Amino acid sequence: MLFDSLHGKLFSLADILEIDRGHQAGSTCGAGLSAKPSSTLRLGKRWNPMLCMQRTDFVDALTAQTPQRPAEHSLESNAAA
Repeated sequence: MLFDSLHGKLFSLADILEIDRGHQAGSTCGAGLSAKPSSTLRLGKRWNPMLCMQRTDFVDALTAQTPQRPAEHSLESNAAA
C-alpha cells in the first residue's frame, strides 16, 4: 500500500514540489536526516534509495528494519484485554 501511494500518487506530482518532513534530524526517527527541514520531490527520487527500488525490494528492505513486536504487545494479550 505504501509503495502504491508513493509511486501512484506522490510521484505523479511535480518534481519541484517542496516536501516538509514529519521527523527532524537529531530525533530517534530522524536518524541520518540532514538539518534542512524540507526537500523537493525531485531530490527524494534521486537520493532516497528506498524510492528507487522495485516493489519486492522495497517491501523486503522496509520489513527488514522493523523490530520484533514486544511480548507485552502480542496479539494474544490484546485479545484478552
